[in-house]
Amino acid sequence: MDSQTGTIFGREPAMVLALVQAVIALVVAFGLNLAPDQIGGILAVTAVVLGLITRSRVSPA
Repeated sequence: MDSQTGTIFGREPAMVLALVQAVIALVVAFGLNLAPDQIGGILAVTAVVLGLITRSRVSPA
């Protein structure tokens, strides 16, 4: 799955987080009708999940 230790799909986790959140923002901007608190919740959950993945990959065993 990963080509390097500490990566997600061969990419830095911060880059994956930025991509996921940018896609969510674009989908909302182009027609998905969500309330601002729903958008914030989705962005927060993605940040937490990818943050935990990042931590597990960069922390010593």
